[in-house]
Amino acid sequence: MIPYTLERRADTGVTNVTLGIWLFLASEVMLFGALFSAYTLLRVAAPAWPIGRSVLSLPLGGVNTVLLFAMTWMAWRTRSRQGAGAQRALVASSLFGLAFLALKLVEYHGEIQRGLLPSVNTFLAMYFTLTGLHALHVASGLIANAWVLTGARRVGDAMTAGRFRAVSLYWVFVDAVWLIIFALFYLS
Repeated sequence: MIPYTLERRADTGVTNVTLGIWLFLASEVMLFGALFSAYTLLRVAAPAWPIGRSVLSLPLGGVNTVLLFAMTWMAWRTRSRQGAGAQRALVASSLFGLAFLALKLVEYHGEIQRGLLPSVNTFLAMYFTLTGLHALHVASGLIANAWVLTGARRVGDAMTAGRFRAVSLYWVFVDAVWLIIFALFYLS
């Protein structure tokens, strides 16, 4: 077990929290990298591929992009703040994340109502797989935000600051993945 310390490690030059989040993000890059590779292979091999703008709602996808950027911006602001200011920014970030998930559910409902199911074609199968996994990551990040916020009262400022930095890095990763998804499905 690696102890939770606030000092930088002699072997890496970073704290355990920083090392942990970077290792976790590396595993996430591999997961999404494999799925984006599968998307590329399936798209290249497909005899026909729908134009995303004609199948999906570009306005809903655009609003979701704005919500996700607002969420990450608020989470990123926690890196330079402490105490109540950081907590308020993370709560605001979480509200944007909840709005993102709610709008994604509205979008899914509309698509399913129009008969756009994963079983229809490979495009929709990949769309639901990637956006569903991304939505799961947003939900997981909201749980992490709640963990940071509830722990802020129990642990010291230095430990809380490390947690705020970790979740802010996570949200940047979630944004980067969404940008790729948005480009592949909504703008193609």
